Amino acid sequence: MSIYQGYNQQFLSRLQANQPLFNDVPATFEVGIRGIDRQNLPAGATHYWRVVGIHHLTPPENGGNHNIFFDVLDEIGNRVQGAKLVLAQATQAPLSAILDKGPQDAGDFVLFKTSNADIAVQWPPDNPLPSEAGAGFKIDRPGPGGGNSWGHHSFYIVFQKTPISQTGDGNGPSQPGGETSQPGGGTTQPTSLDQAISQAGQPHIIPLNPDAMFYKVGKQQNLGERLSAEYDVAHEGRIFRAQVFEKGIVYAEVGDWGNVKVIPRTN
Repeated sequence: MSIYQGYNQQFLSRLQANQPLFNDVPATFEVGIRGIDRQNLPAGATHYWRVVGIHHLTPPENGGNHNIFFDVLDEIGNRVQGAKLVLAQATQAPLSAILDKGPQDAGDFVLFKTSNADIAVQWPPDNPLPSEAGAGFKIDRPGPGGGNSWGHHSFYIVFQKTPISQTGDGNGPSQPGGETSQPGGGTTQPTSLDQAISQAGQPHIIPLNPDAMFYKVGKQQNLGERLSAEYDVAHEGRIFRAQVFEKGIVYAEVGDWGNVKVIPRTN
């Protein structure tokens, strides 16, 4: 049995035992699940793709990779071979992948340092079911080493075909009334002006982590508001991470976080 098949059994066993969703991703990664909105389902929809488990690969399991591995199961737990999934990313065009690996392996997407990615199922091709989405996958976090370090993290997520009647039952990740995930990581047509403005604004949001080093430096040195997300720059074979504030650009070489510098600037 592969590690993926073993985790599948754990995921499904927890649901069958009426236990909370299996999700061992550390809170610092801020990975969540975007549920479907039952009030805006397609006409005649009877099933949807439900997230039944998310796992952060351990250092020995990961071996220095940076991927989202995935599987898609039918109602009784068998793989839906050939299913299509879509990865929507904050800084790159959406990617698609087909679940066409052997039974011992999982499908996968490669994650990049600038990724803030959502993954959802887009299947069957003629009439895709509504899909929950794993949301906010990223790898720009430290790790213990030995296969999991900054920029080298992988995740495993599993979707299962589930009756609509089982949404919002307290056992799974559904969030009734919240943002609705559609195949490909999109959202349903907003039903009010507030929703339309909120949805349109999502891609423009600069993620905020009050514990981030650059954010703290900006506050300590009174650099004003953040004007950009963190970004990477390659220079002479080295990688630097930076963030623009009103009165300065904070930066450090990746891995040398104790040596943060500031470039003064004005608007």
